[in-house]
Amino acid sequence: MPVNLQDELHTLADQGDYSQLSRKLLDISIEYNLDETVEKQIYNFRKSYLYATDESKPVLNKEAKALLNSIKEVPFSYPQNNNSALVCDAQNISKHFINGRSPFVLKPLNVQLKFGQITGIVGENGNGKTTLLRILAGELSSDTGHIAYPALNGDDTNWYHVKSEFVFIPQRIPRWYGSLLDNLRFFASIHGIKNVENNKQIEYILFRLGLDKFRDLKWSELSGGYRLRFELAKTIMRRPKLILLDEPLANLDINAQQLFLQDLTFFVKSDKFPLSIVLSSQQLHEVESISDNIIFIKQGETIYNGNQNAFATERVTNTFEVAGSFNREQLQQIFVSYSVKIEDSGTTSVVTVDKEITNDVFLQTMLSNKITVSYFRDISTSTRKLFHKDI
Repeated sequence: MPVNLQDELHTLADQGDYSQLSRKLLDISIEYNLDETVEKQIYNFRKSYLYATDESKPVLNKEAKALLNSIKEVPFSYPQNNNSALVCDAQNISKHFINGRSPFVLKPLNVQLKFGQITGIVGENGNGKTTLLRILAGELSSDTGHIAYPALNGDDTNWYHVKSEFVFIPQRIPRWYGSLLDNLRFFASIHGIKNVENNKQIEYILFRLGLDKFRDLKWSELSGGYRLRFELAKTIMRRPKLILLDEPLANLDINAQQLFLQDLTFFVKSDKFPLSIVLSSQQLHEVESISDNIIFIKQGETIYNGNQNAFATERVTNTFEVAGSFNREQLQQIFVSYSVKIEDSGTTSVVTVDKEITNDVFLQTMLSNKITVSYFRDISTSTRKLFHKDI
């Protein structure tokens, strides 16, 4: 593993990961005060990557090596994230919806959000994820409790100032008119980013999020994924201290999901622009992979609320999600010597066994009994095992 940021950049170049390398370099150009010539080199390298053809790709390695050589004396370091101040402190918040055919109650819970951390809100549809996000964003009032934003330089009487420090991106992104570039220019201007700085920030975000080739397109000409990138572009230009995202992965393909989540992990680590991120999603494994904290809500009740790595650390069983050429009876017979619980989740089986049955032992036992396994995931420390079929 690279011992410093310079080593990591060289490793990315050696591995040919020019996507991540060029994005990290652009972030470095914002995080540090680099020479204008070096900044121009970074932008040219990012542009070379974005517009690379099969014929030009071999040149990227040469460009990368030359660029890294020109910044080898810059004392880069990993962001320290020493600022772990409390961004949002919500105590005993809840919401009651009593009208309609299906009354719903989001039961009382506490939420604490800190700089440098990503909090994932997970659960099934209609269980309260969006309700919680809207309360944290000030779009819904809480029926109980109290919400404070200690790190947002405002008090309870200055809500306008507090609200200006965070951004809520809903699942259904509102339509806009005109070109993407014109909208970015306008948005930057109304938030005080003008003249030379306006052009600089827009060029950064267009290249950073891969929107440069779409700068002249309109809403109707963009896919759902690029509309989301546009919303993220507007958000990052503002440099808020808190970002709340409702189901941002819903309309993204698998590659776009991975890129989007990776970008969130990059942005949240900034020292120069301290940030906390909250996102809700049904893409459980993807969200868990980047989250520091997880809030799992089921039918309005918080089942788990805490550090992602602390979930199920005191368990007495292991749980595996598996699919293949077998049935429930075969699994029962294979693990007859152990306490085993099998749940059919539709396309996979969720198997809970004694903790002494590790994932290696489980797979070896399956294979030794000539059972073909086509899919396997260890969910022993994942909130995935809290999902159950309701029908």
